[in-house]
Amino acid sequence: MFFTEKGSRTCPFQNTSKVLKNNNMKKLLLILLFLSYTSMFSYSQSKTEFGLTTEGSWFMPQQSYGRDWSTKAGFGAGIGVYASRTIFYRFSADIGLAYRYKQMKRHYVVYLDNTDGFDPYGYGFPRIEGWDKLPMHYIVVPVHFQMLLSKSFFIRGGIESTWLMNYEHANEKPEYNWTLGFGSQKHKLKWSVNYIKGFKDQGFGDRTPEADGHYKGSINRNNMLQLNLSYPIWQKQ
Repeated sequence: MFFTEKGSRTCPFQNTSKVLKNNNMKKLLLILLFLSYTSMFSYSQSKTEFGLTTEGSWFMPQQSYGRDWSTKAGFGAGIGVYASRTIFYRFSADIGLAYRYKQMKRHYVVYLDNTDGFDPYGYGFPRIEGWDKLPMHYIVVPVHFQMLLSKSFFIRGGIESTWLMNYEHANEKPEYNWTLGFGSQKHKLKWSVNYIKGFKDQGFGDRTPEADGHYKGSINRNNMLQLNLSYPIWQKQ
């Protein structure tokens, strides 16, 4: 035992235990810093890749122009290429070029001259009604930003520029959509579920009337639920 100047006893191992405790804390801190650094490095090192992408979608056009312009939902599909790069830590960006097909149905009404009497319902003019099937072929340039929440799960969002190719007239060229979704990656295959919404209503149609006098076309806002699959064909770490 040792004595202090005031005569109280002190344990000879007290200072030694403090030193050991401090050393252990320093080692633990170094280990934590090392693990944090290696974890950050594994996510933040530059990574560039090029790959193929494909999609399937359910197109639910939205319109507010009355029953004569009613629409029905339809399916969609697409295929394309993309390039992506990690830009910081868990954040990455990608740009693509794709072909997209969508289809929908639009209700039409053709009102006839009032020379042969009224329609069977007893009010209004005689008319012809039906549904047009409207296929749509697009060139799409999507830009997405993605954030990893874990090693495999991510969220993403972005903007699409789209060009409708198969109608004589389109109000919006290009047509812009915003996208928001989530997904996961197992090995190299990546999947995501995305909601896609147009910024504006799109009006499109043919300038030549059909035999009964109506014009094929629609005015609606893009509204889609999409399943996207992508696979890299070239990567550089």
